[in-house]
Amino acid sequence: MSNSVIIREAKKEDMHQVCQLIKDLAVFENCEDQCKMTPELLMEDGFDTENPLFKSFVADRNNQVIGYAIYFNSYSTWLGKSTFLEDLYVDSKYRGQGIGRKLFLSVAKVAKQNKSKRLDLHCLAWNPALEFYKKIGATNITESESWNYVRINGCDLDKLFD
Repeated sequence: MSNSVIIREAKKEDMHQVCQLIKDLAVFENCEDQCKMTPELLMEDGFDTENPLFKSFVADRNNQVIGYAIYFNSYSTWLGKSTFLEDLYVDSKYRGQGIGRKLFLSVAKVAKQNKSKRLDLHCLAWNPALEFYKKIGATNITESESWNYVRINGCDLDKLFD
């Protein structure tokens, strides 16, 4: 068997392995207590609906998913169609082999084919991947434009209607 890595579109049956990698990412980001994802939810939201909420690429090595990228269409009121890269993660045992770059380029290619005007993502300030993104031409708009990433979590969202 070959040890080569294939980047391909994710399939429904990959979601158990992708979910484990999502949990690994949450551990890496020191947020494992916040990760509530299940394979069933991934399957429902990405595959069991007429309008999937996300699309995904996986890095496949001998039928083992060792990395993934999840993205979705978004919209800029200034520019139009956009793509948002929600997650890009490679198992720590396989980093430094260009797999993350290949996953990223797969998403970027889709964004270009879809005529997206931009590809957005977020990255923790301490994550070494931030340097990778800067090297390939990404702009840290927190620094350049003083944009803040803001979130209202489920409990607080519920409180708006209490």
